Amino acid sequence: MSKQNIIFTSIFIFLMLASLVSTPVLSADSDTHWLIVDATLEARAHELVNALIELLTTRGKIPSEQIHHVEGASATSEEIYAMIQEVGRQTAPQDTLIFLYHGMVTKPRGMNAMHLLTQGDEQGIQDATLNDWFRETGRKRTVVIVDGYTEDTNLNAYYANRETLGTAAFNSIQSAETANPTSLLQQLHDTLTVDTTDTNENRQFSIIESYELLRDHPDFVDGILAPTGDVEAALLKLSPALKITTFPEGAEISINDVEVGNTPKLITENLQQGTSTVTVKKAGYIIPPPKTAELQLELGESVHIGWALEPIAVHGTVIGVSDESPAEAVVWIDRTAHQQVVAADGIYRFDEWKDSGVLNLGETYTLYVKQGDLNYGSATFTFDGYTDIMQSLQLVRRTWFEVAQIEFDRHNHQGAVTAFQNGIELTSDFPQMSPDLTVLLLSSFANAVENQDVQDVTYLVVTAKLAEQHGQPDLAKKYWEEVKTKAEKGSAAAKLAGQRLWQLNRGRYLLNIGLIVLLVVLLASGAWTFWKFRKSKRTVPGNAQ
Repeated sequence: MSKQNIIFTSIFIFLMLASLVSTPVLSADSDTHWLIVDATLEARAHELVNALIELLTTRGKIPSEQIHHVEGASATSEEIYAMIQEVGRQTAPQDTLIFLYHGMVTKPRGMNAMHLLTQGDEQGIQDATLNDWFRETGRKRTVVIVDGYTEDTNLNAYYANRETLGTAAFNSIQSAETANPTSLLQQLHDTLTVDTTDTNENRQFSIIESYELLRDHPDFVDGILAPTGDVEAALLKLSPALKITTFPEGAEISINDVEVGNTPKLITENLQQGTSTVTVKKAGYIIPPPKTAELQLELGESVHIGWALEPIAVHGTVIGVSDESPAEAVVWIDRTAHQQVVAADGIYRFDEWKDSGVLNLGETYTLYVKQGDLNYGSATFTFDGYTDIMQSLQLVRRTWFEVAQIEFDRHNHQGAVTAFQNGIELTSDFPQMSPDLTVLLLSSFANAVENQDVQDVTYLVVTAKLAEQHGQPDLAKKYWEEVKTKAEKGSAAAKLAGQRLWQLNRGRYLLNIGLIVLLVVLLASGAWTFWKFRKSKRTVPGNAQ
């Protein structure tokens, strides 16, 4: 063998070994045996039985040597008995035998016994006889599925069957005249094809689950479906699963640092044998400690991990003005519906996060506190979504103008205007407001002045000042002129109006003075020139005679 071929072969063997190691193989279901009897001559039924057997070996991991099958003309009473005896010799007492019969059944008049009809035997196998055969094997668990079709007209008589087949049974009896003769086989096949048919999520497909699956199906509404005995008995062990839940639901799941979806989730694919670390997180709730899942990757294995999530809290204490009680102070998170009133201890706590009230991750929020009309406090925090936020809030006594700015910043425009009006009732000297608030206030006051006969000079003074703050000198002069006209002569408002008009018109005043001075200079210069001219005329020599 050439060196190149040796290298290629080594790489191939390495990859094969790596794939075997990295892909755990589910162990076979060694303690379950099937005996399937198709006592009909229908080709379609034979096809479905063969497909079902393939699913039992591939998905159910039942070794082919543990699945026994007889059909058609070979499905005689003698052959069925012989196969039951053979299964008994091959199995241990703790193993489970699942017996599936597909064919005609009858319940002779006057008898409380059901007969399974076989080829060449008009009497068939009585239910009690079949049970005797099962007992002869020494098996502790025998599960029976009867997919029966009958020419009997009174199907309800099958409900009164005294004999329970095996230790658990699922009897489906339908009219041979009207029913689809392969409905149950088809449903069993379709059920085993998918991995989600597990109503109680215990990874075992049981008799009662079969009943719940079929009872509302249109193909079975006119027939008899009767689970008896141990209805929790498993018909098939499903692939292993890891169930992850949280309360409340909707938490992100990570297994070994790989995101796999949100709770609740039943995971049946890409599971790893051994120990896996599972973490969950949900915005608005503290990230809980991780948990480990031990998986053997055995059929029917079900591991459930759950958390009751603890909501995070935005909390703290309100401190009153000058150590006064903060009782009745209102605390709220701006731009949300979260609000509460604190008691004398000042403690507040927000920890109820419904899906519609969860804050946005990574966003900065402002906490506000208000007591009475003028005591305010605020603080900001960034919401990371998974850890508690503790923030103390100090109440500070504010002026009405500060309150106006606070309310405006909260987008409470009417509250801002009202607070500003309260402020000017005390003094018309207000600080520089923010540009946007200035526009709002100027618009509000100018509208009132223009549309009403405002006699309160204070409103005119405030409107003029707002116009100046907004950089509108011409508009400001207009209102200062009104102040000068309406204010009492000699009053502070009149004097202020005169001062502001002088300052606003100073350029024009200086220009006028300059023009007057220039005119005076020109007149003086003209007079001087004229005087010089007259004087020069008198001293001309010709004029002396």
